[in-house]
Amino acid sequence: MNNQRTSLFLMANLGAEVSKIISAKKRNDNLLLGEYFKKANKILQDITALPDMEKRKFEMERLSEVIQDMINPRPVLTCSSENIISYFTPFAIRLMSQQ
Repeated sequence: MNNQRTSLFLMANLGAEVSKIISAKKRNDNLLLGEYFKKANKILQDITALPDMEKRKFEMERLSEVIQDMINPRPVLTCSSENIISYFTPFAIRLMSQQ
């Protein structure tokens, strides 16, 4: 198994954390919501620091805004949970196909 922290690996892991954020928010579990959000931000910082992601800096900034908005009690952005999950699904599929 290749556990190299590539942009693909990190994006798949970010997707997993975002899924946890969605789940914690649905359960009104603010403690876990904060933990998952903190971990998602760390992964996002790691992704942004990768040289191959320089061209996708704008996308990562928007993604950060979406994740930040997700934890707000009254979100401003209109991104459904389904759309957010569908954004991350291809990363997980590609990563799993490499295993």
